[in-house]
Amino acid sequence: MLSLWAGAIVLCGYFVISGLLSPLSTIPGPWYTRFTSLWIKYQEFTANRRESIHRLHKIYGPVVRLSPNEVSFTSLDAIKEIYASGGSGYDKTEYYDLFRQFKIKTMFSILLKDEHSKRKRIFADRYAMTNIMKEKPMAVIHERATTFVSKCVEAGQKSVDVYSLLHCYALDCVTHFMFSPGGLRSLNVAEDFEIMHELTYHQSLQKNLLEYYLPSLAPYFPKFLHARSAPKANQYVVDMTSKTELDSHSLMEKLQRKESNLELMQAAAECKDHMAAGIDTTGDGLCFLMWELSQPLNLCFQDKLYKEFSAAPADAPLDSYVYLDAVIKEALRCAPPIPMSLPRYVPAGGREIDGYIVPGNTIVSCQPYSVHRINESVFPEPDRFNPDRWLVEERAVERNRLFFSFATGGRGCTGKNLALVEMKMLLREVYSRYRTTVASDMTASMKLDDQIISSRPKGQSYRNLTTTKSNNMASIKPDQSSCRFSKRISFRWLTTPAEETTDTIVMSVKDWYVDLRIETATGKIDWAIAGQRIVESQEPLRVTFSHELDSHNAFETIDCGTFVPLPNGDDLEMGSMPRHDLPGAPDKEYEEVWRELPFREGPEGPKKGLSWVLESDDGDLSSGEREVTVQKTFIGRIWGTYLALRQTQTHTRQKTSSGGLVVKKTGADVSARREEWESGWKEKYLVGEAASSLPSMVVGFDGEGEGSWRIPGEKVQVQGKTYIVRAFEEIQ
Repeated sequence: MLSLWAGAIVLCGYFVISGLLSPLSTIPGPWYTRFTSLWIKYQEFTANRRESIHRLHKIYGPVVRLSPNEVSFTSLDAIKEIYASGGSGYDKTEYYDLFRQFKIKTMFSILLKDEHSKRKRIFADRYAMTNIMKEKPMAVIHERATTFVSKCVEAGQKSVDVYSLLHCYALDCVTHFMFSPGGLRSLNVAEDFEIMHELTYHQSLQKNLLEYYLPSLAPYFPKFLHARSAPKANQYVVDMTSKTELDSHSLMEKLQRKESNLELMQAAAECKDHMAAGIDTTGDGLCFLMWELSQPLNLCFQDKLYKEFSAAPADAPLDSYVYLDAVIKEALRCAPPIPMSLPRYVPAGGREIDGYIVPGNTIVSCQPYSVHRINESVFPEPDRFNPDRWLVEERAVERNRLFFSFATGGRGCTGKNLALVEMKMLLREVYSRYRTTVASDMTASMKLDDQIISSRPKGQSYRNLTTTKSNNMASIKPDQSSCRFSKRISFRWLTTPAEETTDTIVMSVKDWYVDLRIETATGKIDWAIAGQRIVESQEPLRVTFSHELDSHNAFETIDCGTFVPLPNGDDLEMGSMPRHDLPGAPDKEYEEVWRELPFREGPEGPKKGLSWVLESDDGDLSSGEREVTVQKTFIGRIWGTYLALRQTQTHTRQKTSSGGLVVKKTGADVSARREEWESGWKEKYLVGEAASSLPSMVVGFDGEGEGSWRIPGEKVQVQGKTYIVRAFEEIQ
């Protein structure tokens, strides 16, 4: 018995002396961290590690001892030393084994920096901004962003859980980027939504830590102690990695190349890792950002965003928005998607960090949450959301260097460019037209809830209201204008989910309209139509549209829609029309949501402009039994937007048994041109074989708006061809 007491005393003495004589003993920190790591492990298991470390930094300063073998830093010098010195900094610790996929190490979980560097070279060009900004990936991101907005708007005065929708958006974008032309559509498709749910809604922090700290016992854990699995997501990734004929910009296309030297399951592990990271970081980051912007005291920042978007051209590059960049930076500063420690091993022989000699094999780290708050001389009022701080020149260099949300060095966030593009695209779609506010039924906690290395809203729900900005409606068009310029927000057959896969605009000048719908994914014409707009009734508004030109050849279709105003100012159109993707093109009921757009300023200057619709003069087609081929052309303009459509049509007139004449009309493919004014007419779309021969505003129209142009039914000359004026309006 005495020997046991003696042994215990010796053992305690050993720990005390080791703690007192340790090279880390001079580093500030609580006395107990000299002797045991149990304190920091307890904080990890209770999801308090981040806040506990931050409290210590506030007490002890920029360097804090966390255990006998672990130190936390917050200075810029420490960041550069740990994460960027000697070519990508120090090697990772075994903690990153928690991020293996299919039990395979990925680029993120590879511990040694040299091995990581080799793997990263495979991915480098995929995540380069030049690849992400290509037409196809950008079209998909834009389409998913507009679908997100449609989901919010369709709710009207009801609140929407945007936490769920944002994670759907992030998942759809990253999977399309990896597997294009494939990819999930969880915003629309129930089966895909289940994959999002599987990846997002889980609680497995403690289970993961148990497996990490007790690996030899993990195989014997009961089922309820095992970390969550994601069978649907896993199967999806494995299936997609076997696909061929992938788009050249996609991640998987690169991984399938022979020079990548990756086996199938290695490629699958990388894609699963990127998918999981993409949904969490982007989805959570956007959620915290929209939450902050929606606070009553922060609505002024929404107004500044709106002003920036309103002042910019419609096709302004995403990286041209200075205030949008400031808003995103501030949101990621306040709530970094990965706010916790990024642990590394000090190399053999030790290193000097922030004036302290730290022995080799010591665990050192910086956590973005503290880096962004403890340096108050650079980030005054650090707990306050204030995007304006990023526009202040004083200490701007230090501020940007201390921005640590994407880490730094060669092992910084690989998907940074993709995440920023996704965020900017969605925020522009939302805040260029809408105001978001926290819903009255929002009760879930938005406190940061720590996971293994990331954080998410604790309640995993954020309900908000999306409403049209009141000052936006007043600028849609001059009060005296009878024109209407609209964009389609969503479409659905009544048996399918609502979505928007096109860039559709319709310009209506009095009783005539021109309608062009371009597929965002391919740049091809989805539908092009033009003709008369006949109002059948006002209450409810019921309109019949003739199809004088129709790329679907539905000339005889009775196209009649009923329009109902929505609470946010949009219009819901309901009706029936042929469904051309089904055999026989049967009539099916549909719903479309339309939004009236502001008139783009044209060459006439602000607050004034010309609007008109012209139809080609095809001669007298009303008499005789004959077949005539014409180049049916419609051109239309509303201020700074111009459309031109052309279709080769065959008009066949035949006698009926009663002696009358019946006209049968067929048409070939439509060619189209869309131009917009931006200090001069600029081409936006040029589609079809005859597109280059269509009249162009770039060349200009002699006598436009003068004399006969003002009289419907009169004929005018446009670039050598005769047209009939169908409608005209001038606002001065």
